[in-house]
Amino acid sequence: MHTRILNAKNQQTYVLFYEDESVFSNFHPSNFEAETAKKLVNSGMFKEEEMLKFNCSEQYFMYHKALLVGDVDSAKVIITAKHPMVMKMTGRQLNMNRHDIDNWTQKSRDIMYLACLAKFSQNVELRKMLFRTQDMYLVEASGNDAIWGNGIWKEDKRSDDVANWHGTNYLGEILDRIRGELIGKPEFAAEKEAVQLESLEQRIQMLMA
Repeated sequence: MHTRILNAKNQQTYVLFYEDESVFSNFHPSNFEAETAKKLVNSGMFKEEEMLKFNCSEQYFMYHKALLVGDVDSAKVIITAKHPMVMKMTGRQLNMNRHDIDNWTQKSRDIMYLACLAKFSQNVELRKMLFRTQDMYLVEASGNDAIWGNGIWKEDKRSDDVANWHGTNYLGEILDRIRGELIGKPEFAAEKEAVQLESLEQRIQMLMA
């Protein structure tokens, strides 16, 4: 199951996700167009932005990671790749020194925000799924990632207790922020109202389907 709903002891409801079948995963297919942020990651090398097509938020993210270190060849591999795992592995194999790593650490959350904002702004069904998590907290439940995720797999029984989480869950926090921004926009009011007519049980079933 790609998503699990956790009603925690602290009276909060969490949406634990990981697999690419979940719309909240960066691997989930989601075509969108977005302006690059080349100047943000490497102002010394890039002076102009351009509109590009992306097939998932992972592609936007890793594309900019390659540009940060000025590796235009890897950037081309990422932007032409069809599968997100190719994008991720290309990004992981970049030659980065300590300065590059620190620089990416500083800027990566801004890039992730831009990627996810474009993804959910331009895909109606994905946006409605995001709206269904209103009053809940999104959490990437990854035992492999204590930075973007909470550091513990959603299948692990220890994940039932929030006190056992040891990750920063930056991805979940960014998605919560984007939900708050989009759900308040007039152009999405009809979608918001439609989702609010659904029962909690219906919303949960759709999130887990």
